[in-house]
Amino acid sequence: MGAAQNTGPVKVAIAGLGRAGWSIHAMGLKGRQDFQVVAAIDKQPERRAEAEQTFPGCKGYEEWKDFLANPNGAELAIIATQSVAHGPMSIEALKTGLHVLVEKPMAMNVKEADQMIAAAKKAKRILSIHQNYRAHPEFNHLKSIVESGILGKIVELKNSSVHFARRNDWQTLRKYGGGTLNNTCPHTIDQCLQLLGSPVMDVWGDLQKTITSGNAEDHVKVLIRGKNGAVVDMEVTSCCAVKQPQWLIMGTLCTLVREGDEFVIRYLDPAKLPPLKVVDSIAVPDRKYGVIGGETLEWQEKKVQAADPAYKLDFYGCLYDSIRNKKKLLVTPESVREVIRVIALSRKGTKFP
Repeated sequence: MGAAQNTGPVKVAIAGLGRAGWSIHAMGLKGRQDFQVVAAIDKQPERRAEAEQTFPGCKGYEEWKDFLANPNGAELAIIATQSVAHGPMSIEALKTGLHVLVEKPMAMNVKEADQMIAAAKKAKRILSIHQNYRAHPEFNHLKSIVESGILGKIVELKNSSVHFARRNDWQTLRKYGGGTLNNTCPHTIDQCLQLLGSPVMDVWGDLQKTITSGNAEDHVKVLIRGKNGAVVDMEVTSCCAVKQPQWLIMGTLCTLVREGDEFVIRYLDPAKLPPLKVVDSIAVPDRKYGVIGGETLEWQEKKVQAADPAYKLDFYGCLYDSIRNKKKLLVTPESVREVIRVIALSRKGTKFP
């Protein structure tokens, strides 16, 4: 059984010492006083040795089952293995009495996500997902702008995460849960759903394999319509060599665009916007479209630093507070279940079910 403590650093096991497990989690925890890496699970002996040398007291394991049988005092398992293993390994760790932080995607489908949530509730352990973009300053700043009401009613949110880059690693193979929709899009979908602020009504997706190897998609186009009428237009692709604005948000009073390191906000003061009444006549003066008699809109514009440090959250610090101090999770599994549902709906009717 996993150790149960109320004080001191949270003792961590990291399963999978690849790019995410090592470069993000291990290095992210190195030097922190609130977490202690005590176990590392990986098939590669040189990676296990590196972990043992880097973290005093860390024990390396080749097999996951051997770790579960003797977790070396670990309380939290970070699951950073291939995507298809995220669900089963999380459930096994929870049943053993460990808290779990699992990499994205949380699961391969909604059924698996529900099983993970049920396992966490039964074990009375924390299950969270590494949707770490929720802690990024640019996202939290953007969310604060949207929630301020300066944009008016949101009409459309456009997100473009585009580049031109080929790859041939395991993330290009469907048998491992690879592909852009599972690998990159969980972050983007999660952000868009947070900004949409409304239950999802409809989802349409277009998935294509373009320039990468393997058999998984590397070009994703997703349209989401919320119950509030707003639309999300999201594109994540490996085959666009022309830079696009990362964010473009249209509202009834404002348009926001991200340009480089800044948010550019062009907006109207609703107090200075006269009411607009329709003129029910087919004889338009001077045959001009628009507002009869004309109008001049008093546009205001401001530019603000996108990644304002004031909006940065400490992802691991928040997780520590949830484990030790029973504070609300920054990323609940129920909220990420909706990301998995949108991913599943995006696949419908495509060649990548």
